[in-house]
Amino acid sequence: MRKGTILKLKIMKKTILLCSLLVLATSVLFAQDSRVDEVFKKYRFGMYLGPTFNSLKPVVQVAEDNNGDYQVEKGAGRVSFSAGLNMELNVTEKYTLYTGIGMDWNGGTINAGYDSMSNTTPPLSNNYARQAMVDYKNQYLSIPLGLKMYAAQFGDLRVYAQTGIDLSFLLSQKGNYTLLKSDYTQISGEKEKLGPYAAVSPINVGWHLGAGAEYELANGSSAYFGILYRNGFTDYTAPKLNEVGNRFADGNIRSNTIAIRVGYFF
Repeated sequence: MRKGTILKLKIMKKTILLCSLLVLATSVLFAQDSRVDEVFKKYRFGMYLGPTFNSLKPVVQVAEDNNGDYQVEKGAGRVSFSAGLNMELNVTEKYTLYTGIGMDWNGGTINAGYDSMSNTTPPLSNNYARQAMVDYKNQYLSIPLGLKMYAAQFGDLRVYAQTGIDLSFLLSQKGNYTLLKSDYTQISGEKEKLGPYAAVSPINVGWHLGAGAEYELANGSSAYFGILYRNGFTDYTAPKLNEVGNRFADGNIRSNTIAIRVGYFF
């Protein structure tokens, strides 16, 4: 066999091998793309941000305590914002499970005053304050878990309702306070750490209910607008953990938030 023919055969073999490798690599890439597509059909990832309107609501007007009764009142609210990442699992075309992680800035003002005229009021302990006005400005890491239900669709616009629970972990507690101590000495501070003067619970559990609309974009992603009402289950404050002399009673305080969210799903 001539050397030229042998050379051509070798070149053909190399060409066939190279083409086979290219076909194999292409098929692997397509298989991976299909897997990625399947993941994104089943799961969605997004982000959101928006303003929040917060307040703290006393469950009772009179907080009973072994050291006396305190009259408790709701004060001013706080306008802040929230932001975070979310993930959704598409169960069916109409139902979606969701979770995520977010940063919430919330709070509000509470006024508590020792009721010296109560018939059941004992002499005030030196460990407790006579009056307390606290403006809470706290930061939480929040993890939601809920169900989204799509109610109607108008072209590329889908309307939904959602409900679920929130688990929030305290990251930072700052604010303003004014305390009138048992000896009528007044102390106050602005934008300070509240731990020694107005402690709060490290974990807050609540529920939320909301509605919104989602608009599908041309590239398969979507933008959405929603509004949520969030309410706490657990006591927001823990003033009995204050430093000795700064303690007071405020009963059970629940957090309330109306959150507006603008978001984007990839």
